[in-house]
Amino acid sequence: MRAACVERAPTCDPVALLGGLERASLRRALVARGLVVEPAPTGKRIGQVLVTTLPVFGDETPFLRWANLFHWRSKAQVIKRELVLGPGDRWDADQIDESIRHLRDPLNTSVAVIVAVRAASGAADEVDLLVVTRDVWSLRTNYNGELQDGTFTFLTISLSENNFFGSRTLAALAFRMDQATFSLGPVFIDKNAFGRHLDVRAAGGPLWNRQSYELEGSESTVTVSRPLWSLATTWGVYGEWSHKNSIVRRYRGNVLRTYDAPSTPDDDALPWRYRDRQWSASVQVVRSRGARWKQRPKLGYELASQRPSVLADFAGDAAARADFEAEVMPRSERSGRLFAGYELFTASYRDYRDVDSFDVAESVRIGPRVQLVLGVAPRWLGSDRAFGTVAFEEGVTVPLGDDGLLTTAGGVGARLEDGALIDRSVTQSLRLVTPRVAWLRLVSEAKATGFFREQANRRIFVGGDAGLRGFPVGAFVGRRALVWQSELRTGSVRMPFGLRWGFVAFYELAGAGNTVRTVDLHHDVGVGLRSLTPQLSAEPFRIDLAMPLDGNDRYRPRLIVGYRQAF
Repeated sequence: MRAACVERAPTCDPVALLGGLERASLRRALVARGLVVEPAPTGKRIGQVLVTTLPVFGDETPFLRWANLFHWRSKAQVIKRELVLGPGDRWDADQIDESIRHLRDPLNTSVAVIVAVRAASGAADEVDLLVVTRDVWSLRTNYNGELQDGTFTFLTISLSENNFFGSRTLAALAFRMDQATFSLGPVFIDKNAFGRHLDVRAAGGPLWNRQSYELEGSESTVTVSRPLWSLATTWGVYGEWSHKNSIVRRYRGNVLRTYDAPSTPDDDALPWRYRDRQWSASVQVVRSRGARWKQRPKLGYELASQRPSVLADFAGDAAARADFEAEVMPRSERSGRLFAGYELFTASYRDYRDVDSFDVAESVRIGPRVQLVLGVAPRWLGSDRAFGTVAFEEGVTVPLGDDGLLTTAGGVGARLEDGALIDRSVTQSLRLVTPRVAWLRLVSEAKATGFFREQANRRIFVGGDAGLRGFPVGAFVGRRALVWQSELRTGSVRMPFGLRWGFVAFYELAGAGNTVRTVDLHHDVGVGLRSLTPQLSAEPFRIDLAMPLDGNDRYRPRLIVGYRQAF
């Protein structure tokens, strides 16, 4: 059946491919409206669009139905604006799939289904379009974070209304915390402002020290865009402003990393921290053309400034200070860069389940993609120094069997300055998702990254939240890194109250170093639990118990609690 639907064959029955959550939601909507699914809608004219938004808490949680009173259900006209076809159009399976992808917004929706039903008019060449959605509870405390070694490496808590007046607009007061600082400020997201597909987003706030509660800086981001909303949209315009004034710190586990200056005889043990003041403003225009093969040339301009500085309490002498500035801190500069790019990809998509989000469908783009972006930053455009940039990305995703896939992706980048290519970067990854065998599937990803002739002092940190869950955060650092993670994942099991549970067993091999030869590989194993509560989120909750197989903490288990899959 999946093959028939991919080929758009007349025998395709998309209802047969629905997951358990989607099938139950569709059944409720059909019964409530007294409708019958039309098995062969291709080419027929759409008469009317019917929208059913089911309550967040339904039959599986009858004792929580009272909470629906505090939820603004998505309005029918708001749902209809997410569709790329409507009354009078011919039923087209590609446009139906694209409309479903628009509705699958994890901030608002846990279930989205579109089917053709027998037309109320009774005309043989006409069908009605039934849209069934189920909102995520909107008036809520959103939270995300990761707990390692008994300490939150990051935590986000927000008091928000995710669906303000049923418009799918988010307004929130958000608390954000990392290992060093915390902030409190507003967040606003409206992906369809004024009903014109105008995307407006804003967030920011002051930054306080996590230990002393002293004010350390601030941050803000504002974006306004008229995006390439659908595959048929031909022009997109994007504008963004951001700023951040903060103290940058690097950790190994929960302890501040230190730096030893090479020009001094003893270990200086200098705290790895400095102040960084940066801001940027950019605008770009994108043109989209083509049907199956999408071509997207773009042109833009970015003005940015980054000014790092040593803190007043720096403990080293003049020589150590010079080493710290040269080896740790990023480049200090203002740059005005004009850039042009070209992207080519295939507009082909396929749904998967029980990969990352359990029974909630995940849409994956299939086929190749390439992108080339060239930039020039002469002094007359606002730059402190003249330079050029080049960045190339490539990738391809191919299906494996019935519900597996293989993805390879990579990229190279460099900066041309004073006749030399510096700040070179290379990355390549390979991701395998095997078809399900009985109740299990293997998900494995290998990624190699390297920085060469590096003058911007970029580094790769491995451990904890970046591979090697059995080791502390930032345990290994360098300009070359290799990370290989594999998980044997079960399918999701339906539990009471509509919850979905699943289990994983994993093995990881990774390391970092300043040269390929000095990349010291380490490995760990572990088991984990995944839980999905569709009424509250489309992202799974994660608990992992990891055990390093080498190093000082060999065989000492570590507990990690967070959201989303580990990779």
